Amino acid sequence: MDSLSRPGGVVTPASVRRPERTLLHRTVTAFLGGALTVALILAGGAWLALGVACTAIVGLREFYRMAERAGYSPVWEAGLGGAVLFVAGAAYPSAWEPLVLPALLVYTMLVQLRGGRADRALANAGVTVLGALYVGYLFSYLVRLRTLPVGPLHGPGPLPPLLVVCVVWASESAAYFVGLAWGRRKLLPTISPRKSLEGAAGGVAAGAVCGVIFAAAAGLPGPVGACVGIVCALAAVCGDLWESAIKREVGVKDAGLALPGHGGILDRFDGLLLAAVAGYAVMAWWPGR
Repeated sequence: MDSLSRPGGVVTPASVRRPERTLLHRTVTAFLGGALTVALILAGGAWLALGVACTAIVGLREFYRMAERAGYSPVWEAGLGGAVLFVAGAAYPSAWEPLVLPALLVYTMLVQLRGGRADRALANAGVTVLGALYVGYLFSYLVRLRTLPVGPLHGPGPLPPLLVVCVVWASESAAYFVGLAWGRRKLLPTISPRKSLEGAAGGVAAGAVCGVIFAAAAGLPGPVGACVGIVCALAAVCGDLWESAIKREVGVKDAGLALPGHGGILDRFDGLLLAAVAGYAVMAWWPGR
C-alpha cells in the first residue's frame, strides 16, 4: 500500500510510482470488473460465494492495514476467518451460522488477554470486529440477495443482486459526472471535499431511473425498482462518505492499489456494501411480494 501516509499525517508520494489515474484506467477496470461481477452473479452458488469471499479478504486486508497505520492492532486471523464464515453462512445456511459473531468476539477478547496486558484492548477488539462486520458481513449480502425471491413470479435468482449492482453503478457514475459539471455546494467538505449536493442528487435520480428501467425489463413491479433505486443510491452515498471518513482519519488517499484507476477494493465497493443491505431490506420487506 504505497499510497499510505503516516498515521494522521498528510498523504505523501508513493515510494513506487502509482498507476496514473486516468479515465482510460477507470473505464477498463470498471468494464472488466463489471463483467466479472455479472458473471459471478449469474453463476451463483459456489462461484459467487468464492468470488465474494476473495473480494472480502482483499477488502478486509486493506481495512486492517489502514487501522494499523492509525495505531491499532487488529486480530487478523479472527477478522479474516470471520469474514469468510459470514460469506459461507450466507451461501450455505446452517445451524452454526449464528455462532460466527460470538466466536469472533470471544477469540478477539482472548487474544487481548494473552500476556496479561490491556494496552488498547478495547480499541483493538473493536477494530477487529468492526472490520469483519463492515467488510465480511456486508459483502455477504451479495450472496443473500442471490437467494432472495421477489414476488410470486420470481423465485431466488440473479435479478435482486443485479438490480442493486446496476443501480449503484448508475448512481455513482451519474454522481461523478453531475458533480463534475454542476457541483457547487459541498456535501460534507470536512470528510470528502470533492462530493457535492448536486452530484448526490444526480446520483439518487439516476438510481431511481435505473431501478424503474431494470424492473420494467426484468418483469418486476415498477414501484419496487424505483424504491430500490432511491434507497440504494442513498445508501451508496453514505457508504462512500464512511470510507472517506476512515481514510481521512488514517491519512491515506486510497485504501489500496488492487484496482488500477480506482484504488483498492474498498474504494470501488464502499457504496455497494451498504447498498446491498439496503436493497435486500427493501425487497425482503416489500408488502405483498
